[in-house]
Amino acid sequence: MATITVSMPDRFNRIKKEFPEINWNGVMKAGILKRLDELKKFEELKTRGVL
Repeated sequence: MATITVSMPDRFNRIKKEFPEINWNGVMKAGILKRLDELKKFEELKTRGVL
């Protein structure tokens, strides 16, 4: 599994402390994977000439 480092604004730390029960690493991983899926679908549509 790859490891990435992300710089977040101070605001994120304040919000993160308000909701410690949330698995923030999981939230970020899910968001990144969702975006990658969207990009893949977009490329498929572009290749097929649907756009």
